[in-house]
Amino acid sequence: MKNHYRNSKSGITLIALIITIIVILILVAVTISVAVSSGLFEHAKSATEMWEDKQKNESNIGNGPITINGKEYESIDEYTKEVNEGTTIPGEDITKPGNAELKIGDYIDYIPDTASNYFGLGNTASEKAGSTNNPAEGIPQDTTLKWRILNINQDGSVDIISDKTTESKVYLYGAIGYNNGVYLLNDLCKNLYSNSTLGVTARSVNLIDIEKKINSEWIAKRAEYAHVESGLKYGEGKTYTGDYAYSPELFMHVGQTIEEESKDYYTSPTKDTAEQRTTFDAKQTFYHFMVPNTYIDDSNFYSIIFSGQPQYWLASRFADCYNLHVGFGLRSVNGASIGGSTLRYLGFVEHDAGCAIRPVVTLGANIQISSTGGTADNPRTLSK
Repeated sequence: MKNHYRNSKSGITLIALIITIIVILILVAVTISVAVSSGLFEHAKSATEMWEDKQKNESNIGNGPITINGKEYESIDEYTKEVNEGTTIPGEDITKPGNAELKIGDYIDYIPDTASNYFGLGNTASEKAGSTNNPAEGIPQDTTLKWRILNINQDGSVDIISDKTTESKVYLYGAIGYNNGVYLLNDLCKNLYSNSTLGVTARSVNLIDIEKKINSEWIAKRAEYAHVESGLKYGEGKTYTGDYAYSPELFMHVGQTIEEESKDYYTSPTKDTAEQRTTFDAKQTFYHFMVPNTYIDDSNFYSIIFSGQPQYWLASRFADCYNLHVGFGLRSVNGASIGGSTLRYLGFVEHDAGCAIRPVVTLGANIQISSTGGTADNPRTLSK
């Protein structure tokens, strides 16, 4: 009985399975017949082909022939490549700032407006530069200067700098020289080396101009610099109190970043000097070292700045932090080294320092620079 029960149950299950398969086959046959008769496969194929055509057309948008500024290009990609590579667009006989033809070190035929001697420095200890060594007849315009590209900026403007230092020196003395130094250097360059026709204003070169081009080796060397007495490294700070806690007036109003130390705080020379403070904080922003050519990647830039020129001012201040007092001064380049001259230290001791200057002019993107020339004998010309 037991075995008969199992065989009977298996037979019934097999019959049900066969019937199910037959039903499924009938349904499939009917479905295929309907699909074929209604053209469903043809519609699906047509839709696929249309989608592929759209994709192909979209991928080719802009890649057909195109004409820009009178020149035919195979595609917009070809034009974009040409622009990115900095080639000159046909129809233009000038080079826009930032194009590949321009390079750092190129000579530019820049001619400042004729200018009278600059008397803004004064020659007494109680005003302006604070030094009696500045000539009573003022500082003359140096007409022997040539001009070279110093930097090509992302906004399309170009910075140019005199190819050498000026023959005249500018003397700064003490706290008043520190307070007015950046303003006076920029004001002197503005008065002697601007060009009203081009609409450009000259200024003094500063530390920002140089640090735009420094590489990791310079940065590492700067980070290692430590004051020989206090041991404070570049950027480290200290609070000062007591008998030697003097600071120039300007120091109390500006920050201690490179940008702040290069700002014109005053709109005219101040007569403020220095005062003793109950307390004040200062950071070690001064550093001094020889600059090998490996510290700047662009060899032309290096030769322009560190080419063995006589010592010249950078319109940027510094603080040099001793144990009990701070030295305040302006930065400078001397041959192949960067450093500066301390004008006030030990609270009330003051010094006189004289350096040449190097003016900088920023040519806006609206100023046209010729696509030919660039040498000392054949400089690039300017027009507006």
